[in-house]
Amino acid sequence: ERSAGVHPIPPICRTLGGIARMTRSFVVCTLFLITIAMAVGAALAFSSGAPSGYSGGHVGNGWNCTACHGFNPGMGGVELLGAPKRYVSGRVYDLTVRVFDAEQLGGGFELSAESAAGHQGTLIRSDQINTQYADDGSNRDYITHTLVGFENSLAAWPTDGGSEYHFRWVAPTDDVGPITFFTAGNAVNHAQSFLGDRYYATYAIAHFAEQPDADGDGDVDLYDFAAFQRCYDAEDPATPPGCEVVDVSPASFVAALDGPTATTPAGYRLADPVRGGQLYDKWWVVADVAAPTGNHPLYPQAGLQSGSSTFRCKECHGWDYKGDLGAYDTGSSHYTGIPGVFGSTLTPQELFDLLSADPEEVANGHDMDSYGMTDDDLWDVVKMTLEEVIQTNLYIDDGDGLFLPEAAAGVAAFSDSCSTCHGINGDAINFGTDEAPEYIGGLARRNPWEFLHKTRFAHPGSPMPAAELLLWSVTKAAEVGAFSATLP
Repeated sequence: ERSAGVHPIPPICRTLGGIARMTRSFVVCTLFLITIAMAVGAALAFSSGAPSGYSGGHVGNGWNCTACHGFNPGMGGVELLGAPKRYVSGRVYDLTVRVFDAEQLGGGFELSAESAAGHQGTLIRSDQINTQYADDGSNRDYITHTLVGFENSLAAWPTDGGSEYHFRWVAPTDDVGPITFFTAGNAVNHAQSFLGDRYYATYAIAHFAEQPDADGDGDVDLYDFAAFQRCYDAEDPATPPGCEVVDVSPASFVAALDGPTATTPAGYRLADPVRGGQLYDKWWVVADVAAPTGNHPLYPQAGLQSGSSTFRCKECHGWDYKGDLGAYDTGSSHYTGIPGVFGSTLTPQELFDLLSADPEEVANGHDMDSYGMTDDDLWDVVKMTLEEVIQTNLYIDDGDGLFLPEAAAGVAAFSDSCSTCHGINGDAINFGTDEAPEYIGGLARRNPWEFLHKTRFAHPGSPMPAAELLLWSVTKAAEVGAFSATLP
């Protein structure tokens, strides 16, 4: 919590001229944080609002609360409610950020709406008591909590286990491409120390809505007219489900008379390939459902794995997407004899049908919907498989399993976007046990394909920023892998 009269750490760091590339860095902020904490007897957090650039968005290089609060895993989270799947030109959306953690006492947040071109739309403080623009109101690209909002969160937490912040967002008037709402949340223990604070993150992606195209499949036809009828009298635009993306203006009514047949399903057009990459890793964590039990029916009896692991896409198809022709070949403990997904020639609908089909009715049907995956989950996996699967040997040597880029090329990106959580030596988060620890240096050397996948799409259930959302190239992600492989 910020002591009265003490300025936030990041602006202090920014004043340090002559420290090239280290401005706003983890190292400088941490040193100053420790120094000031020793001087005033309390660590600093931002109960009166977060400074701009810390929502986790790509404009701020993925910077978030961990820059000064540190990283601590917890059982809570942050939610963004009301974000549209498709934004209608100029429409006003009511948004709510909810920060929760039953073991903490209060929380704050920061949010930004960004496209590849930068910040988009207009954030509106509909609740001027509990929310404000960042930097004491001067930066309207970021919205955060106020001191009163934080204090109100302390009051609400005992009964609600969290707190909510309400505001509005006005969509841009033109199609600016996909817009991502980056949301950072911090749940604190109010103990005058950043060490017990817990950082959470989420995001939501909205695509531009061709107004008469109610279902988002790229055409205007009688299906859109049916959606118009279904949603026209809905008091709540989110009820029935899906009406939040339907425009019920007279223009839509007239335009929905007829149109060409869409060649791409709406579910595929609106799918999130980044989330799909996390589902490919461990889908039940992302979908927030119970882990499956037993072995998947398609998992071969001769396979060496068992239980929920056999339901992971990566378990058969590999981190390199090549299945039995890649790292999971005959010499691997993950060998199944099943081919990979790299170079798939299936259409989006064919792949979706294969993932959802009953194996007794369709050969190799995965029947994943019966285990807890929704249609949205399946479309996300389909999108990732058909658009984001890469030829990994362009970045990793299949022979020796080493990243191909020079390690020095990844230093800056690691310092800017990774070190706040993983530490400057990569040993701040232990993936293993106390007896057998493993840090990102070990992972980058042991399994560079897994490292590259998780760097691009993030680790399921964690607030890790996905490199794909930060608009990194695959080469940049591989450069971070090459540098990480030099760490302890």
